[in-house]
Amino acid sequence: MFKKIFVFFAFLFFSFSSAFSRVNEDVVHDALGFMLGGDSGWGAITNEYEINDCIITYVQPLMDMNIIAIYDFNKALWNSAASQIGEDGRDYFILNGEVGVQELYAYDADSVDVSDSLWVWGLEAGQSTTMIFPILVEISRFEKAMWDLMDECPGIKSKY
Repeated sequence: MFKKIFVFFAFLFFSFSSAFSRVNEDVVHDALGFMLGGDSGWGAITNEYEINDCIITYVQPLMDMNIIAIYDFNKALWNSAASQIGEDGRDYFILNGEVGVQELYAYDADSVDVSDSLWVWGLEAGQSTTMIFPILVEISRFEKAMWDLMDECPGIKSKY
């Protein structure tokens, strides 16, 4: 009898703990959409995107090709988050992590892989250890969205 009660309570504990530890995809949607597209959110960059917990995939048109970007915030090292002014004078968000924190691929209108041409825009094709994209809003607003995203997708645990 004790064994049945223990198994029942263990089942309840794991059920409730996993229910409360799930990623709130609405928060991820809103926070990352704001970080990428500013006040216009996702609509400023794409209408083709998928959010699966902390892995986000979207397609962004660029000239005569489509860029497929995959962000895996499970691999993010949030302590490395920084902004940097690029050669174009814009602020950029930079986040390091494990290989695959960002993946970029490009395809032309005929679905031919043209990922090697991304270097022209200073982008690294394939899997990388660094995520980078422009900051389109005032930095304090961007940081607020970043903190919301961090709460949902804590990434790699690191003391430093």
